[in-house]
Amino acid sequence: SVSAGVWKDGKSDVKWYNALNAGNGNYYVTVNAAEVGNGVGRYNIHFYATDGNGISKFVTGLSHTIEGYSIMGFPQVNVQQMVNYYNANATYPSYYANTEVPTIEAFCQMYAEEAGAEGVRVEVAFCQAMKETGFLRYGGDVDISQYNFAGIGATGNGARGNAFSSPREGVRAQIQHLKAYANKEALKNTCVDVRFFYVTRGSAPYVEWLGIQENPNGGGWAASKNYGNDLLGLINKLKAI
Repeated sequence: SVSAGVWKDGKSDVKWYNALNAGNGNYYVTVNAAEVGNGVGRYNIHFYATDGNGISKFVTGLSHTIEGYSIMGFPQVNVQQMVNYYNANATYPSYYANTEVPTIEAFCQMYAEEAGAEGVRVEVAFCQAMKETGFLRYGGDVDISQYNFAGIGATGNGARGNAFSSPREGVRAQIQHLKAYANKEALKNTCVDVRFFYVTRGSAPYVEWLGIQENPNGGGWAASKNYGNDLLGLINKLKAI
């Protein structure tokens, strides 16, 4: 008989499967990733053959990596898609009328400019802002006057988090914070993210890993369960516009 032990990098539990005979000396297993570790990462499979005396011997091993949604890279949406997505969900706040982003078009264009400067995918940053602010409605610990679009420094229990001098500075800080998680490259613009150096650089290159509970490195942007997966859901809705 042939059996296969399957585990995910960073996980100590091994799931065992009985391999099925495909003929001509070939065996295979069908692995349900949810039973092993689920989500993004590298999965390892080791095959063992057991002879008639009950002695098992390692035969071969292989690995397969499930890629996530990269935070860095070329944008997958344009400004008009972001505008349409926002307008389908909310009315742009009059609060911004006397700022550098008096319209939702200007707001989305600024996101595209700032994300492009650092190589962050704009759909990631924009959808995170929509998730964190409730499509700019706020209502939580962070106030609209702070220009803090992603809850930077807001740790709960009334902690208001960081305040920025303008919408652009707030957007820039958010994008710099995303880049801190995504890789170890230097920033293109002067750092305005006051929490940039608290991040373990490169610990969350994928959107799915922004949630601490799903990050195999033990880090991440937010502690809430499925944070990154929920964010990815918003991104997919935006891309479908």
